[in-house]
Amino acid sequence: MHRNVLLSRDPKVQLEKYKPQYLLDFIDLYKKRDHCQRKADDFVRLCIKPAVEEYISRHLGTNIVDEVLAGRHSAEYSSRNLFQYNIQKELLQKEHFQSFVKFICKYEMYVKHLIFQHILEEMSEDKALCKLKGQNLKVIVKKITDATERASKGEDGVLLPDNKESITELIKNMRRYLTKDISLSEEAEKTALFQIQSTCHPFKESLIKSLREMNEQLQEEFSKSEDITETVNKLPTKPQDELFSRVFGCGQQCPFCKVPCEAGGKEHEKHHAAVHRPQGLGRYRYEDTQKLVVTMCTTDVHSERKFRCADTNGEYHPYKDYRTIYPDWLIPPDYKREASDYWKYVLVKYNERFAQEYEAKPADVPEAWRSIKPEQALKGLKEAFSIKD
Repeated sequence: MHRNVLLSRDPKVQLEKYKPQYLLDFIDLYKKRDHCQRKADDFVRLCIKPAVEEYISRHLGTNIVDEVLAGRHSAEYSSRNLFQYNIQKELLQKEHFQSFVKFICKYEMYVKHLIFQHILEEMSEDKALCKLKGQNLKVIVKKITDATERASKGEDGVLLPDNKESITELIKNMRRYLTKDISLSEEAEKTALFQIQSTCHPFKESLIKSLREMNEQLQEEFSKSEDITETVNKLPTKPQDELFSRVFGCGQQCPFCKVPCEAGGKEHEKHHAAVHRPQGLGRYRYEDTQKLVVTMCTTDVHSERKFRCADTNGEYHPYKDYRTIYPDWLIPPDYKREASDYWKYVLVKYNERFAQEYEAKPADVPEAWRSIKPEQALKGLKEAFSIKD
């Protein structure tokens, strides 16, 4: 960053950057021409267009979020439980083991990828992204045009004098009126208006004409742009992050079983989840046998058992005192609560593969779990998220 600041102030770098511009200015001066329109075009190209593109980029992320929330997946995004249910139902139906691993171990990344697919669907339909860009362009061009007209007058409402000095006043006024929306580069302004010989009134009219041409040019660029992924990835506000934050609020996972926190919104004192999972799904294994753990953390925090991991520096620590290691988590002790049939089914079905993935040995799953069918697993999922048929 420090190097970039130095480069931005290096006279040699700046001269090289604007060399073509200075050449045109020299030719105009040599030929005793002003080229009022070209100066206005330069000002729009160097100062206004970059600011307009930044304005559109700054607003586009939020626009996309609103479109997705009102689009084909609106019902899912209206309810955290429904969204979670649909994700896990799809996992059950796809029967793709690595998808389960990603969902369990890299939950936030998995969900944001899914959200990103929803964004691509929504933005691909009927040139939605192009339309959103066009709407923002229309808004900001009107603001700039209005600001230009307003800036051409003094505080008394009288037109600025028609001389060269008033051009500086015109742009100073424009910058003041647009301060909440865009920022115009002073360095680029100096370059664009270097050796200008025009007076204020014709320059303002030329500026209005240049704005219209810029508007048409950008509209054409938007209509030809087809890479939605690249556009979204370059936005300062990532819509997938914003949607995740709005719908889930929190991406934290239980340190034992990896169930995601169910607390709504970003601000909550403790992370919690209603139904936890067998800890083996979160990579926990018995040290003596290396077999994946089938008990739930809600059971173990009610027991005299101990655990150890990187967070305990490899030292054994009582489950019941887990909050000295994980103070932000609230895991209610309940030795009677069982895992949902969904996760019992998943652990049975992929027991060998989870063991291989986690470099452990398969869990000793209770015999009763082996009789659970996919239909029962789906029913258990519905019960866990209170989904009614």
